[in-house]
Formats: sequence, C-alpha cells, structure tokens
Amino acid sequence: MGRRKVYVLVALLIASLLFGGCAKYKQIRPVSAGVESIMPNGLRSVVVNLRTEIDNPATQVTLTDIEGLVERSGKVLGRVSLDPFILEAKTLKEYHLRAIITLDQGTTLFDVMSLASKTALEECKADVSFKVTLKGGLSKKMSYEDIPLSRFMKM
Repeated sequence: MGRRKVYVLVALLIASLLFGGCAKYKQIRPVSAGVESIMPNGLRSVVVNLRTEIDNPATQVTLTDIEGLVERSGKVLGRVSLDPFILEAKTLKEYHLRAIITLDQGTTLFDVMSLASKTALEECKADVSFKVTLKGGLSKKMSYEDIPLSRFMKM
C-alpha cells in the first residue's frame, strides 16, 4: 500500500466534511500521509498502520464507524475499516491510524497489485461512510458513493 492510497483514504474522509459544513470545516486538509507498517491478518486481510498530518483550523471533530469499499469496473475489490479518531481543534498534528483491509471473495493479490498503474486507478471508485461528531455532541452519519479514486491522486 503506497502513499497514494493513504492520501486517498484520508482525502475521502476529509472531503466528506468539505461537502457539508461550515467554512472552517472546509479548511480541514491532509498535509502529508504515509504507511508505517503492513502486517498480515489471516489469509484475506492486512492491518495497515498509517501516519497522516492533518491541518484542522476548526473545532474538535470525532470520526467513528469509518468504513468503505473499493470497486474497479463494478467489481468490489475490498473493504476498509479504520479505527475511530479525533481531530483536535485548531491544530496541525500528526495522527497514527489503524486500518484493516479485507479482500473481497474473488479478489486476488494480482487484482490489488494491478492498481499501481494510473490507468487502473482511473477505473476505481470508492464508497465511504462514517459518523462525524462535533465537540458539542452534534453528529451526523455521512456517506458518499462512486467517488473516483483518481480525483484524489492529484493531492
């Protein structure tokens, strides 16, 4: 899993905040991202420890129930779930996140490796859902479908 995929995941989460909130929430953005480690978790999944630096000029935001799936040409390649995390208020901070990626039935390692090409990524789309909770307790379940992964490769 490369730096691109980390950016995609973080960008998808943050993009959801951008589509629906106050002006300050629209300014939340990932600054950098990377993979710290990848460990097998059985035969069909891996645990990925991620590092990302996020600039949050808004109030505290908690992200929970973070789930997604990646499709290529209508075929589900895999499902991703992230542990909940809190974006601290008015900070530029590095976060360490844990994701579990589970390959869908019928998806091979070759399918995943083929995503390394730019052309293949243009065929991929993601569906993402998560719950956003503001410091005051106001929360909302958000979901986005058919987000082209190539859209986030330009970050």
